[in-house]
Amino acid sequence: MMLLPALLFFVFTIPQVMAALNDANAMKIPNRIPVLAFLGFVVMIPLTWAGVPILLEHLTVGVTLFAVGFAMFAFGWMGGGDSKLMAATAFWFTWHDVVHYMIATALFGGALTLFIMIGRSYIPVRVLTTQWAQTMFRDETKIPYGLALAAGAIITLPKSQMFLTTIGL
Repeated sequence: MMLLPALLFFVFTIPQVMAALNDANAMKIPNRIPVLAFLGFVVMIPLTWAGVPILLEHLTVGVTLFAVGFAMFAFGWMGGGDSKLMAATAFWFTWHDVVHYMIATALFGGALTLFIMIGRSYIPVRVLTTQWAQTMFRDETKIPYGLALAAGAIITLPKSQMFLTTIGL
């Protein structure tokens, strides 16, 4: 009985962690990661079946956030990998869940941005000896927002409709 929630958590979390690590190390989220996140959703839907109306809500949320992410990318407000990750992750959530996801992501994103801006101002480049630290703190305008998206997603999952269905609530 507890295998299904663990499986859902694993299938959901692995692409999120992969995206965060890739974004921290290279400021890129390869296309395979959002695809993996979406395929995880497709695999888990029959195992967490809550009915056609809930499935349609998940699909509507995902398509809507795909359109929002596409627009944000087109205006240069968000990277392509970030927008694809946001859309693929949104399929896992209902409207109620996605509000929590966006709030959590915004809070993590704000904290991440402050941390990086302070680090870029005060950490000497010669001290940055690891690849991720050099990538994160070099003097650029990019922010690895995949970290905030992943953190917001992972923190939202335990309160999501899909997860609550797997534990019988």
